[in-house]
Amino acid sequence: MAIIKHFKRIQYIDYVIRHKATGDLESFARRNNISKTTLSEILMEMKAMGFPIKYDRTKRTYFYEEDGEMISCLFLRYGEVLERNQLKTMNTVENLCFSPGAVFEICKE
Repeated sequence: MAIIKHFKRIQYIDYVIRHKATGDLESFARRNNISKTTLSEILMEMKAMGFPIKYDRTKRTYFYEEDGEMISCLFLRYGEVLERNQLKTMNTVENLCFSPGAVFEICKE
């Protein structure tokens, strides 16, 4: 699957999950024009990237267990965004370190 197409599919999946309108796995896969197995794999990838995806058996829909939204192709939980005073100290790349939750963060000495 081409990366752009995969990214756009993840954006679509994110949108439908945020609106709690996925339906069960079979109908959600059909709306995505993919197999249930492929959709399951994509949902697992999204979970590995930090998307807090859960399934509500009563409502028959996937949902996010926490408030947040997709940024680029990552799920960013509210509260993980750098604060304004932290952003001011980011004047050089040397001040940035890898962060599994937010891609980068201010380095801790």
